[in-house]
Amino acid sequence: MSTNKKLDVLFIEDNNSVFDSDTKIFDELFNKVDKVKGDQKALKLIQNNKYDVIIDDMSVDPVDGTTFMKQIKEMKPELVLVSLILGDYEEKIGDIIEFGVHAFVLTPEQFEPALEAISKLDTSPKPEKKLP
Repeated sequence: MSTNKKLDVLFIEDNNSVFDSDTKIFDELFNKVDKVKGDQKALKLIQNNKYDVIIDDMSVDPVDGTTFMKQIKEMKPELVLVSLILGDYEEKIGDIIEFGVHAFVLTPEQFEPALEAISKLDTSPKPEKKLP
């Protein structure tokens, strides 16, 4: 259920990323995009701002990124988390999907279409599931 509201996004960049974080499509698709390098800086922004979506560029180090996304999900379970992963690392993402993180396995050429798909994610709060 999309409300056509532009989302506020934190994009966690990797120093050696294969994705072009300077693409102009960020400004076209999202209301606000903060870009940060480093887990500690990202945590500070997450604690001090309200984001609809956190996008983690895990194109270089999916193992470290997986641990970090789990940490964020435990800290703020209501956040919508997205990981961008190169196809070479696809087998390393099972844990984060089970943990409730959206994962896009892609090539650098698929980066902008992935951002378009992320801009359409439903970020409205979900009712808690009750066990029978």
